[in-house]
Amino acid sequence: MWKKLCSIMLLTIFVLSGCRATVTENNLSGIHLVKANEKLGEKTQAERAQSIKALLHNINGITGNAVIVEGHTAIIGLRLEEGMESDATRLRKEADNAAREADEYINNTSITTNVNIVSLIEEMERKRGK
Repeated sequence: MWKKLCSIMLLTIFVLSGCRATVTENNLSGIHLVKANEKLGEKTQAERAQSIKALLHNINGITGNAVIVEGHTAIIGLRLEEGMESDATRLRKEADNAAREADEYINNTSITTNVNIVSLIEEMERKRGK
């Protein structure tokens, strides 16, 4: 009898207290994407990319390059001379320095020597040129 009464009391307390669950809502309506300004300083993004490309042409070991500038970031693809793959790290560092030297607003660089990715960057560069 005592066990039955305790069980009923516990069940009653549990039911009456209810299960409280908090619901968190992901409200993404307040989020918006902002495209970087076309001009930063006196140059457009395309002009900034061209000034970086000009300095990259002066680096020995690089036969071609593609540059996309978006805000404070430069995305750079490098085509290396035959047999220069072992110097890729050094060439990427030189390209990073050249990008920062060419454009005072560059804070971040993403540099690759992967042929497939360089081709994608070149395609993006062509599309932006239109």
